[in-house]
Amino acid sequence: MVIIVLSLVSLLVGFLVGITGVGGILIPPALILFSGQETHMAIGTALASFLPVAAVGTVMYRRLGHINWYKALPYMAGSLAAWPGALVNTLMPAAPLVVMLACIVMFAGLCALRPPKPGRGSAFWQSGKGFFCIGAITALLAGLTGAGGPVVSIPWMIIAGVSPMTAVGLAMPYQVTTALFGTIGNVADGHVDFTMLPYICLMAFIGLFAGIAVTKRIPTEVLRKLIGGLCCGLGLFLLLRQLLS
Repeated sequence: MVIIVLSLVSLLVGFLVGITGVGGILIPPALILFSGQETHMAIGTALASFLPVAAVGTVMYRRLGHINWYKALPYMAGSLAAWPGALVNTLMPAAPLVVMLACIVMFAGLCALRPPKPGRGSAFWQSGKGFFCIGAITALLAGLTGAGGPVVSIPWMIIAGVSPMTAVGLAMPYQVTTALFGTIGNVADGHVDFTMLPYICLMAFIGLFAGIAVTKRIPTEVLRKLIGGLCCGLGLFLLLRQLLS
């Protein structure tokens, strides 16, 4: 029964990632609730599951022409911060991590829901240095919380004036490196469940293919609102769950 529930959640996560680049944050609470995993183990397992899914997503979005490597490479370089984030994760209690992540995700979602109004600072955030900073800050959070950096970096890029489809496309190779370096730290501390990992990845793959097929037909404005609304909902869910537990 546990495997069935986790498979359905992973299917949904893959679908949401394919459409919006966001959704992996659902995996840690699902592992905690349905398999009884300790929080740090659930976070590490979730982050590890993002690696193969994002690799396939990178290939698919590249074929669609939504990955500019001039922007993607500095963004990916910032993902090195996921490694120290994962190491710090082991030294912190779980509750503050969940609350911190929930607040950040809700804030990012609310910002993404506002119509993008690029200001004087938007040029910096769309430059190589800006993408590196976005990558480093969100990767650190990814290593700390197990949430893929895109849950924060995608709305951040949208706020800076990057189109939603481009933001989602850039998030795919970034997710690969974030998950890789974050997982290295988690494996070293024994915080990855390799028995659950294959089931999560397999169903997420199926959902990913379906999501990318659907996203080709979604208007840009609808996609932006979908990303913002999903981030707000996920953040509120995490915050309420933590406060009521």
